[in-house]
Amino acid sequence: MKNKVWFFLSVLISGLGFSQDYQTKIARTTCECFNKAKAENPDPKTLEIKLGLCIIQGAQPYAKELKEDYNLDILKDDSSETGKLVATWLLKECPEKVMELFKTEKNNKISKDDSELLISGTVTRIEKDNFVVFHVAGDNKILTKLYWISPIESNLDLPKEYSSLLNKKINIGYYTDEIFDVKINDYRKVNIISTLKTD
Repeated sequence: MKNKVWFFLSVLISGLGFSQDYQTKIARTTCECFNKAKAENPDPKTLEIKLGLCIIQGAQPYAKELKEDYNLDILKDDSSETGKLVATWLLKECPEKVMELFKTEKNNKISKDDSELLISGTVTRIEKDNFVVFHVAGDNKILTKLYWISPIESNLDLPKEYSSLLNKKINIGYYTDEIFDVKINDYRKVNIISTLKTD
C-alpha cells in the first residue's frame, strides 16, 4: 500500500513538472519570436498583432496539453483567451514584453479612437477561418467584411453568442489596419472591429 502511495505521488509530481515545463517552453518561444519580430520591424502598430501570432505559434505544439489542462482549443476558441493565458506565463519569462504590449495597446487605442468608423447593418455571413469575419450589409446595401482580431467592446458575450448574430442587425465600430497574411506572405489592409453592439 505504501509503495502504491509513493508511486501515485511520484506520477503526480512528474505530471506537475511537465505541466510547468510546457508553459515555460511556450513563454520562452513566444518571447524569442517577439524579439525577432521586433528586430525585423519595430513599427508599434504591428507589434501587438505580431505578439499574438507568436503566442499562437508557441502554443500550437502543446495544443493537446492546453486542451487537457485548460479546456482551451487554440484552433477553434477565441485567440484572445489563449493570449490572456500565455500572458500570465510571459510575466515570469519576459515581463518587459508584457509591459511593452500594454504600452502598444494604449497607443493603438488612442489612434483607433481618432480614426474609428461606424457601420450599422445586417450580418449576412459569419466566416470562421484564422479569424472570425462578419459580412455586414449596411443600410446602403454595401457589403463590408469586418475582422474580429482583438478584444471587442460589446453588450454580448461574444465568444458564446457571435454565431447567433447571423441575419441580425448590429452596430459596429471599426478601424482599418494591416495584418500579415500567411497565405499571400504579405501585409494586407482589413477592417478590424473595436466595438459591436446590438439594438
